[in-house]
Amino acid sequence: MGRGKLGTTYKAMLETGSTVVVKRLKDMNGLSKKEFFQQMQLLGRLSHPNLVEIISFYYSQDEKLVVYEYLPNGSLFDLLHGNRGPGRVPLQWEDRLRMAKGIAKGLAYLHQACSSHRLPHANLKSSNILLAPDYTPKLTDHGFDPLLPSRRAFDKLAASKAPENAKSKRLTNKTDVWCFGIVLLELISGRVPGQFTLGNEISSEDDLPEWVRSVVNEDWSTDILDLEILNAKNGHGEMLKLTQIALDCTVSALEKRPKMAEVVKRIEEIQEGKEGEGEAQDQAQSRSRGGQGSQQ
Repeated sequence: MGRGKLGTTYKAMLETGSTVVVKRLKDMNGLSKKEFFQQMQLLGRLSHPNLVEIISFYYSQDEKLVVYEYLPNGSLFDLLHGNRGPGRVPLQWEDRLRMAKGIAKGLAYLHQACSSHRLPHANLKSSNILLAPDYTPKLTDHGFDPLLPSRRAFDKLAASKAPENAKSKRLTNKTDVWCFGIVLLELISGRVPGQFTLGNEISSEDDLPEWVRSVVNEDWSTDILDLEILNAKNGHGEMLKLTQIALDCTVSALEKRPKMAEVVKRIEEIQEGKEGEGEAQDQAQSRSRGGQGSQQ
């Protein structure tokens, strides 16, 4: 199915007829059986609607496998950036906001359930957010940081791109929060982090929040919005609020980033405001129709 930073994934069919995904891990041959079993058993006990389920795992000295549930709709990266040509079905703003909340809830659960880990996820990015049949977002590739044998192996992960990794090397769950902020900006802007042009230069992941911050600081501008959601004018206020959450998550100072529980609450408030506006519009239209009827 693909090669990632932590290993290669394969689609497999069991004798029962069910389909699963098998991840063949790399860079972990120095692990003891006890270390691997303890971490896999911890991850296997996790249960949340926004986490990909770990079904089983296998250990030998030369081979480590993890078996996951199979999700047929690919990744958020594929949905956002794949087939941008004619015939593409746009990802609407309402769906992006719903996905943002689901991703936030999954990460908040990880931070609570794996509170002893410095980086409960460590590799959060749009290609590691898979989509269920109803397009519920589910996080995968989480929980491997304690098993990585070297700094070199860690530097392959999304968390290594956070500014604190280059400066102080002091990594906490707020580094996951930074990664979440990058995913939010990707949802809002439609840009691939590290693969868009700034002037004549190719950007890095850290340039995406800095570019958005510079545009928003000058004056809120629709220049940062993905063209697919630009026409959702009633949603521009919500987009600004979600952008502010993303910028709060990606500030350089670790201690100034919000906790994921707070992020979930703020996104839910955006959704509740949207639903409230819809109800108010329905009531206004109903009153208008009633008034017209009484005049006839």
